[in-house]
Amino acid sequence: MKPLLKICGLMQPEDVRHCLDIGVDILGFVTEYPLAVPWNLKREQTAALIDQVRRSADGQAKSCIVTGGSPEFVIELATELKPDLIQLHYRESFEDTRVIANKLKGLGIGIIKTIPISSDARLEQFGTDDLLAVVELLNSIDIYAILIDSRGPDNAAESGRKIDTKFCRQVIAAAKKQVIIAGGIRPENVIEVIEKTGAKIIDIMTGVEVSPGIKSFELLDQVAVLLEK
Repeated sequence: MKPLLKICGLMQPEDVRHCLDIGVDILGFVTEYPLAVPWNLKREQTAALIDQVRRSADGQAKSCIVTGGSPEFVIELATELKPDLIQLHYRESFEDTRVIANKLKGLGIGIIKTIPISSDARLEQFGTDDLLAVVELLNSIDIYAILIDSRGPDNAAESGRKIDTKFCRQVIAAAKKQVIIAGGIRPENVIEVIEKTGAKIIDIMTGVEVSPGIKSFELLDQVAVLLEK
């Protein structure tokens, strides 16, 4: 079974249309993220793009808002926009994540929670820097997926970050949830990343861009074809 493909940082209707045409599984929209990043959209912009996904011909693709902040803010944003998924990608604690997940479950909105690469960040968010203990905490709550991303709040606008495949394998082995791998994935290394990590969901942003927020149809097509093999 081929891995699912998530394309993040979408900003243009034509890019959303192309992703839908080539069968992208999850379309990600950075929305009112707490830090200044090039992909940040206002909720009104995101609402139009989510509606485009919702009205797509096959109706199979999921919409995902990438955001962060207090539970009150995230719940309010999700309640207004009603995406399929919310990706918590800032400094949300485990308790924040649990509260958000429980509240949004009733709306049918799934939660993707990032596990920080940094041990200090894991300690801050989860009360422990032990990676397997963090995975077990996330196993214990009702979330859609765990995300491993070489980006975090401190380097959110950077590109070309290298994936720690050993870290990914450790999380995948311990996780009882789906695991998404992100950061530094491009057409030329996507198969290698899948083979070295065992990832079932791949998340690509800058690796298919010509500039922040502008996707390359050629690169998107390359990834789609590679994942079909």
